[in-house]
Amino acid sequence: MPPNRIDLSAGSVLHIRGFASRGHPAKDKFLLIIGQKSESEALGFLISSQLVYLKQDAFKNEVVKVPHNATAFLRFESIIQCFSLERMSVTSLRDGFEDGKINHSGKMPVKYLHRIREVVAESQLLAQYDIDDALKVLPKER
Repeated sequence: MPPNRIDLSAGSVLHIRGFASRGHPAKDKFLLIIGQKSESEALGFLISSQLVYLKQDAFKNEVVKVPHNATAFLRFESIIQCFSLERMSVTSLRDGFEDGKINHSGKMPVKYLHRIREVVAESQLLAQYDIDDALKVLPKER
């Protein structure tokens, strides 16, 4: 991927400055792209270091743990929040990349995408259309 183009392939991790969704205040966030639903829409899940979700019955089976030092770009033990699918405008992501508000942090190892697929398939919190869309773009294990 040329350095002047954003990578929206499955497994790409973007760092977004001032990301806001679901009524939460804007905050710097990592977003894991799981794939593109169309030319105009990318799908992803937020990555968080809020491990409190691991202790909550409603959420503990809806996250994927990423151990400390499992990647070069996550400095803490983290979780991929598979309970809320982020639907992102490709145009907005490209504009943010060009403006310097979005940076490509790296690629998540494919084993995490396979684990996300398992979690999404069994999700009790995602809407069925989110499950269907996520399963269409997530890579299958070979």
